[in-house]
Amino acid sequence: MKTSLSLARALAIAVLAPTLATSHAAPQDWEKLENCKLAGAEYADGDSFHVVHDGKDHIFRLYFVDCPETDDRFPARLEDQAKALGIPVSEVMPLGKKAAEFSHGFLKQPFTVLTKWDDARGASKSQRFYAIILAGNKNLGEELVRNGYARAFGMPVDYPTAAGMQSYQRKLKGLQADAIRMRKGGYALSTGFVKPDEPPASPQAYIDYESQLSGQILDEGLQELGIGIPVP
Repeated sequence: MKTSLSLARALAIAVLAPTLATSHAAPQDWEKLENCKLAGAEYADGDSFHVVHDGKDHIFRLYFVDCPETDDRFPARLEDQAKALGIPVSEVMPLGKKAAEFSHGFLKQPFTVLTKWDDARGASKSQRFYAIILAGNKNLGEELVRNGYARAFGMPVDYPTAAGMQSYQRKLKGLQADAIRMRKGGYALSTGFVKPDEPPASPQAYIDYESQLSGQILDEGLQELGIGIPVP
């Protein structure tokens, strides 16, 4: 019989992966939230933010991009990000904190959120939604990738002002290739070879990636509740 951890992971993938797939596939209208402000830093890193709009609190996660982690709750994710960036695992969290500082600087002034209210889940008990964040004529996700603080790997969506999802992914991959060649941000720390012309990951690849992380989150939750399947 499998351990409770293996069962928890299987349950997470079975339950959460269809939700992630639906968030990608189901067409919804975009909603524009203007004059948003960054709330406290208790839930904020490079690509996830606690936002206040019109007196209401929301937690948003950026579409399309992935910033390095800022804590070590998920070692496998740290290892994956280190491999993608060509840096030692020990450098991932310090880079994640630099990415958070970059994003917080970007969001000092009121900004605009574009969202379809797709469920982004996450480790927080609070509900989280995917979004695109704009400040003036700049896109936060693009700027993170351009400066080497995020990789062009994240939940895709039909980008509202571009020719389409795939063309926007190619744009981000181009920005990432430039950051690699110019050794910006995390790529300045790279000790290995990182291919600047790697093709965009498929939507399913990201869904699978997030499903694995969701399995870890569910594992932790079951352990906290003292729920487990006895091993014979």
